[in-house]
Amino acid sequence: MISLIRAQLRFRRGRLVATIAAVAVAVASFALLASASRGSQVRVTGTVNDNFRSMYDILVRPPAAGDDDGLISTDRVSSTYGGISTAQWRRILDIQGVSVAAPVAMVGYVMQTAQITVDLTEYAGGAADARQVLRLRPTAVGDSGLSSIPDGSQYLYVTPNNLEYIPGDPVVIGKMYTDGTFPKMPEIHEHGPGGVTTVCEHQTGYFENVKPLAPQDRTQARCWSRDPASSANSVGRAQVQLLFPVPLLLAAVDPEQEAKLDGLDGAVTSGAYLPESDQSAGIPVLASGRLDLDQQLHVEIARLGGDAADKTGAGMRLDNAVPYYETMPATALASRTYTAQEVYPTLLDAIAHPAAEHSPETPRLGTSDIGDWWTTSAMTLTGPGRTASVVPYNGSEWGKVPHAYPDGRPLPVGLADDPVRSLVRHGVDESDKDRTFLRGVGVYDPAKVRLGPELSRSPFDLYAGAEATAADPAARQALGDRVLQPTTDFAGPLGQRPHLLTTLSALPRLQRDPYTDVDAAHGVNGDAPISMVRVRVAGDVGIDAYSQERVRAVADQIHLSTGLRVDVVAGSSAAGVSVQLPAGKYGRPAMAVRENWLRLGVATTIVAAVDRKSLVLAILVLVACALAVGNAASAAVRTRATELGVLACLGWARWRLFALVIGESVTVGAVAGLLGTILALTLSRVLGVPLGADYALLSVPAALLLSALAALPPAWRATRADPGAAVRPAVALVRRGRVPRRVSGLALGNVLRAPGRTVLGAVSLALGIASLTLLMIINLTFRGSVSGTVLGDAITVQVQSTDYIAAALTTLLGAATVADVLYVNIRERSAEFALLGAVGWADAPLARLAAYEALAIGVLGATTGSGLALGTAALLSSELSTVSYTIAAAAALAGTVLAVAAAILPVRSLRRLPTARLLAEE
Repeated sequence: MISLIRAQLRFRRGRLVATIAAVAVAVASFALLASASRGSQVRVTGTVNDNFRSMYDILVRPPAAGDDDGLISTDRVSSTYGGISTAQWRRILDIQGVSVAAPVAMVGYVMQTAQITVDLTEYAGGAADARQVLRLRPTAVGDSGLSSIPDGSQYLYVTPNNLEYIPGDPVVIGKMYTDGTFPKMPEIHEHGPGGVTTVCEHQTGYFENVKPLAPQDRTQARCWSRDPASSANSVGRAQVQLLFPVPLLLAAVDPEQEAKLDGLDGAVTSGAYLPESDQSAGIPVLASGRLDLDQQLHVEIARLGGDAADKTGAGMRLDNAVPYYETMPATALASRTYTAQEVYPTLLDAIAHPAAEHSPETPRLGTSDIGDWWTTSAMTLTGPGRTASVVPYNGSEWGKVPHAYPDGRPLPVGLADDPVRSLVRHGVDESDKDRTFLRGVGVYDPAKVRLGPELSRSPFDLYAGAEATAADPAARQALGDRVLQPTTDFAGPLGQRPHLLTTLSALPRLQRDPYTDVDAAHGVNGDAPISMVRVRVAGDVGIDAYSQERVRAVADQIHLSTGLRVDVVAGSSAAGVSVQLPAGKYGRPAMAVRENWLRLGVATTIVAAVDRKSLVLAILVLVACALAVGNAASAAVRTRATELGVLACLGWARWRLFALVIGESVTVGAVAGLLGTILALTLSRVLGVPLGADYALLSVPAALLLSALAALPPAWRATRADPGAAVRPAVALVRRGRVPRRVSGLALGNVLRAPGRTVLGAVSLALGIASLTLLMIINLTFRGSVSGTVLGDAITVQVQSTDYIAAALTTLLGAATVADVLYVNIRERSAEFALLGAVGWADAPLARLAAYEALAIGVLGATTGSGLALGTAALLSSELSTVSYTIAAAAALAGTVLAVAAAILPVRSLRRLPTARLLAEE
C-alpha cells in the first residue's frame, strides 16, 4: 500500500502540486491571519489598558442630572450650579475604597475689563490752525471670524488751541441731588483766535435710561490739544482708551483634594497655591495662565470730513456731536487688531494687585472689583438633531451701567448676538452696598496639570478648553479646517472652561447680599453649592473584571449613601456629538457642529468589538481551510475513480481502499503543512506580521487533521460504491437531451451535468467572497461602534492594517480554491475537450467554453457569498447601512471577475492535452 501511495504521488504530479498548493495556502493563511488578529487584539487591549483610567473613575452629580444614551453633555456639566451639599461630599470622602473625592462648584462669570491705549499722535498733526476729529470704530470678531459685531465708535477732537481744564464743585458721596442742586460739572475752555469757547461738554443725565449693548450708548468723545501747555490734556500724546471686557468663569474647588487628584499645586508658575483657609478680604483666586477664548477687537481708524471739527470747536455738546459725527464722511487711515490673549496679562495683573481702596459706588476700571456676575443655563437641545434654540431676553439681564461710564464695568458687545442660553444677573443695585473683589494668589499653567492618559481625558475637565468642529456641509464651508471656541459672549453656543479657581470656603463672600437673586431658584445654591464630585478609587484600576467590579461597588456605596447621580467613567472617552446651532445676527450661519461629549464604557465596547471580530475571523479561516482541503481531497478521489474501481474488482477490501485514500491525503497534508509553515514564515517577514510560535507549530498537525477529515467523505464513498459503478463517469443522468446552439449553452449544460462538483466550486468561491465582504463590513461596523471617540479613533487606526492583511489573505485563498476547482473540471473532462478539438473546434471556442463555465460558477458563488456576508453582518449588527450593501454588490462583481480570471491557468492546460491518447482511451 505504501508503494502504491508513493507511486500515485510520483506519477500524478500535477494533481499533487495543485493539492499541496491549496493546502499550503490554506495553512499559511490560517497561521498569518490568526497571528495578525491576535496581535491586533493584543495591541488594542494594550492601548485600552494604557488609556482606560482617566483622572477619576466615578463622576457624582446632582440627582436631576442625566445623560443622553450613554453620553454626558459637556455643556450640561459645566452649566450645573450646585446641587450637592458639603455634607454629602464629606460622606463620599468617608466611604471605604475612595482615595480622592475632588469637588467642583461652578460659580459663574465675573466681568473684568482691560483698557487698550490707542496712540493717534501720528494722525493728529496737520496745519498749524487746523482742527480735526479722529474716529475709532471697533468691531468684535469671534466664532473663527464668522461673527463681526459693531461696537460704539470712539472720537477724539484734536485742536491746535490751548485747552484749559476748569474744575467743578466737589460731589458728596451718599448725598441725593436734584436737578437744581446738582454740583457744577468740570468744564474745558478752548482759547482760540476768536476768544474762549466751552467745548467737550457732556449733558447732565447722560447715564440715564441707557442700553448697555446699544452701539449709540457705547460711543464716547474726548478732546486733546496739540498745545503742550494745555491743562486739559491728561497725557502729552493723542490717545484713546478702548475697553475690552472679558468675562471669566469662576469655579471653586477643595485645594487639598484637587492637588491629590491632578497635581494642581505643582502647576503653579507664579505666586502661591490656593490656601486651605483664608481670612483675608476678597475672594482668593488661582488664575489660569492661558486664556482659551476666540475674541478679537478690530479697530478702523479714520479722519472725519465735513464741518465736524468746526461744529465741535464752536461749542457743540459732545452728546449732540456724537450723533452728528455718525453722519459725516470719513477717510480711512489705518486698522489695528487686538486679541483677548494680548490683554489677558493686564487682567491677571489687576487681579494679582487689587486696589487698596474699593469704590462703594461702582467697580473701577483697572481693578478686580466685582460689580455684577452671571450664571448661565445649558443650551436646550430638542429633536433627534439636537437643535439649539434662541432664548428671548427682556433686558433685565444686563443692569444699567453703560459702556462709557468712567468707573463702570461694561459688557462685551458680543452679548448683543442672539443668545442660546438663559442668563441670571447677580448685581448690586444700590451704590452704597459693599461689593467684593478678586484677590489673586497665583497663576497656574494648565499644561502642567496631570490630566491622565490623552485618549481618555474628559472633555469637561477644568483645564480643557471647549471647541467644536464642522459637522455638516454648511459648517465645513463656513469654518473650513478651523474650530469654534468660546468667545466673550457667554450666552453663546460654547461655554468657557473655568479660568479662575477659588476655594469652597470663599463662596459665601460672593453668594450673599447685596448681590441679587442669590438663591437656588436663580442658579445659586448656598446650601448645596457643589456641582460635581470626581472620585478616584484606591488602588490600580484596569479593564479586568475584578477592577471594574471594585469600581462599581464603590459607586453603589456612593449612591446609597448620598442619593446622588453616580456614573462610572473609567473606560470612557470623548465622543463627537452633532449639535445644530441657529444662525447668529452678525454673520454666523445656521450649521451643525460636533462637540466633545463623554461617552461611557468606550473601552469595554472596543474590547468586546475586537473579541467578536477576532472570533469571526478565526471561524472564517478555519472553514476556509477545511473547504479548501476538502475540495482538493475530493478532486483527487474523483480523478482516480477508475483506478479505485479496478482495485475493488481485484479484491481489495473496503478498509484497504479507505486507508489508501486517507494515507494519500495525510501524506499530502504533511508536505503541505511543512510548505505552509515555510510560506507563513516568509510572508510574515514580508508583510511585517508577527507570526505566533504556537500557530506555526500547529500548522503541520492542523494540515494533517484537516486533510484526514476532508478525505473522510470521499474515502467513505469509495469504499461503499459498487465496483461496476465506480468505473463509470461521475455524471448526473439527464432525462431528455438538448442540443445547445451556443457555446454558453453548452457551458451551462456542462455545469448542470455534475451538480455536486458545481456546488463545491461555487461554495469554495462563496466562502472566499463571503470572508472578504464580511471582513470589510465588520470593519465598518467595528469602527461605527466606537466611531467619534478619541480612544476609538486611535484604536481603529491600529487595526486597519490587520483588516487589510486579512482581506488580502482571504482573497488569495479564494482565488486558489477557484483555480483548483476549474483545473479539476478540465482534467476530468479532458476527453470531451479532446473530442471537440478533433472535430474542428479551435482553441478560442474551447477557452470560451471553460470561461463560461467559470462565469456560471462565479456568479453562483459570488452572489451566494455576498448574501451570506450580509446575513452574517445583520446578525452582528442591528442595522446595515447603504455602504454595506454597496460593498456586497462590489464584492459579488469582483468575485465573478475573479472566477473568470482564475480560469486562465486551467484553460492554458487545454493546449497540452494529449488528444490522440485521450481518444484512444475512450
